[in-house]
Amino acid sequence: MEIWSGVHLIKNVRGCNCYLITKPELTLIDTGIPRQSKKVVKYLANLGYEPWELKRIILTHHDVDHVGSAAQLQRLTGAWVCMHPADVDCLLGRAPRRPRWKAWLSTLTRVWSKLEPPEIDVLLEEGQTIGPLQVIHTPGHSAGSISLLYGSVLFTGDLLLWGRVFKGNIPIVNEDSKAARASIKKISNLDFYLLCPGHGKPVLDAAPKLRELVSRWPGGTP
Repeated sequence: MEIWSGVHLIKNVRGCNCYLITKPELTLIDTGIPRQSKKVVKYLANLGYEPWELKRIILTHHDVDHVGSAAQLQRLTGAWVCMHPADVDCLLGRAPRRPRWKAWLSTLTRVWSKLEPPEIDVLLEEGQTIGPLQVIHTPGHSAGSISLLYGSVLFTGDLLLWGRVFKGNIPIVNEDSKAARASIKKISNLDFYLLCPGHGKPVLDAAPKLRELVSRWPGGTP
């Protein structure tokens, strides 16, 4: 489903919101849990693209519900896989993977057991431009969490939750709540209209709503 010019939400991918950018070249943001790759390839085909036309896969952080199908998609498409270096060791199993929500512990453990880590081709740093996207390091949910700015569209991974209002700085889902709050303040100063979270519906006219959230924090007015 196209939600903005050149921005698609692949709605049947399980685990997280999986976004496809088609202009000027194909870029996938996050991949869902394992075994979702065929859904992504089918979506590409429905738009008239061959698998090899996918240029890159950008992972917003290391959680299995976002990275689970990256390796298979990498094989099927030849796309580069990109993420922040601070999350690479967790993705590859060289550092502890710590589910932050105890109620999900057993489920996440089972899903992690099915994970085949991809090869990381490109390490993304603060301020870097990759294709049409600007990389913004937004640690908190994980040390290597990133957001991505595409014109008036901001992709935020799991930095924020969205229901009827923004929810941020939720300790139970963050590795570092202080860092998460600082990251939310950081992106609240950006100029964007559509915010695309890792879970929940994309949010229109999002920048003022986010600034309202920050203004309610002690000393938080941008």
